[in-house]
Amino acid sequence: MKSQPIVGEYAAKFPRSKALYEKAKGIFPRGVPHDAWFSLPFPIHIAKAKGSHEWDADGYEYIDYFGGHGGLILGHAHPSVVKAVSGQVRKGTQYGACNELAIEWAELIMSLIPSAQRVEFTCSGTEANMLAIRLARAFTGRRKVVKFRGHFGGWADTLYIGLKEPWNIPASSGLLPTVLENTVVIQCNNEEILEDALRARDVSILVVEAAGASSGAIGIAPSFYQVMRDLTSTYGTLLHFDEVVTGFRFSPGGVQAVRGIIPDLTSLGKCITGVIPGAGAVVGRADVMEMLLFKDDQWNRYNRITHEGTFNANPLCAASGIATLKMLATGRPQMKADRMAEALREGIQHSIEEKGVLGCVYGDFSVFHIYFGNCEMRDKCDRKICLNENKGKSVEIGKLLALNLAVNGVHMPAYGVKGFTSAVHTQEDVYKTIKAFDASLNNMIRENILRIKNWDSP
Repeated sequence: MKSQPIVGEYAAKFPRSKALYEKAKGIFPRGVPHDAWFSLPFPIHIAKAKGSHEWDADGYEYIDYFGGHGGLILGHAHPSVVKAVSGQVRKGTQYGACNELAIEWAELIMSLIPSAQRVEFTCSGTEANMLAIRLARAFTGRRKVVKFRGHFGGWADTLYIGLKEPWNIPASSGLLPTVLENTVVIQCNNEEILEDALRARDVSILVVEAAGASSGAIGIAPSFYQVMRDLTSTYGTLLHFDEVVTGFRFSPGGVQAVRGIIPDLTSLGKCITGVIPGAGAVVGRADVMEMLLFKDDQWNRYNRITHEGTFNANPLCAASGIATLKMLATGRPQMKADRMAEALREGIQHSIEEKGVLGCVYGDFSVFHIYFGNCEMRDKCDRKICLNENKGKSVEIGKLLALNLAVNGVHMPAYGVKGFTSAVHTQEDVYKTIKAFDASLNNMIRENILRIKNWDSP
């Protein structure tokens, strides 16, 4: 990271977080337990959270827009969720046996997600995607997996390619070429390219981040959902929606309920438990999910999909999930979160335009994406769904924005250009956040981090 005054200001303001990071570097290989939490000169260490706010180890308060990686639609420590979890802890957290709560939990999911004819719980969204791919390969007898550029599917080996340019290079070392040779990465929103990928009838599954890459940073054209459904059906490929973030957030029934498209399989996670660890599920067509059935010895040994997991459908997650989904089923929390996001997008956009900064803010549910730079599609955009996958983004600018916002009392992901609202964010939160963005933009202009330029300039 370039040496900027904000880096020094940040380092001076948070001495306890700095000390904790120095200690953590001798414990965790990269000083943090999750790549997304890595930040230079050091990450903020949060001590507690409630509602839409967090407090760090130095005692500073923040308005939070990381939101449990997008899962906390109800905010931190919602009273109903706390009550459910506290009550279940006293009864036990893992029985090594089936429990009635898991049935109620699954029934709630089936009542909300259109594709959920059957439910299989996992321990994370990544595991759900791994299981979905295994199910698809077993059901279709095909090996290939197709995914779109930039679409994230957790850290599953099969999907850990096509996350960044060059698209054909894995996003991590340590992956075997043989694992990735059957994964095909293609451009989204292009019917001809998709049909070409499926035409040979050797693709088991099309894996799609349901709102587009990175929760809609690069979106999916509304008309393309039907294209995906039609082409996968024509060529015998299963359509899989990754709704780990959007499931229950985009709407009570996820993206699929709003777009009116029922995929063959769906992966869920995060808010399925209210972001209690152990959050994951694959749901989908009964005939596909029957690959998990126990039958005769021949089937069990050579055809059946096996699935284990110590924490699958544990009663603690079930109790938290039931409490969470009962509230989300009404749709009211999502509508409130959507309104807060819209107000926030409008306020930040106004600040950007007022200062003459090249950039925009967009999103079509309880998320906001910030882009700094000139976009050739700006005149064709409603700032809801962005289809410009060629627009570049400055990682450096995003990181410096996150530092500025932290100094001004706003917690964003370390890359600073995406955030999630919740049902417990308030108008006052939005007002204070817009002021924090305004101050941050002013500072970034003074430090020559952001360009000021007329939109029509070359």
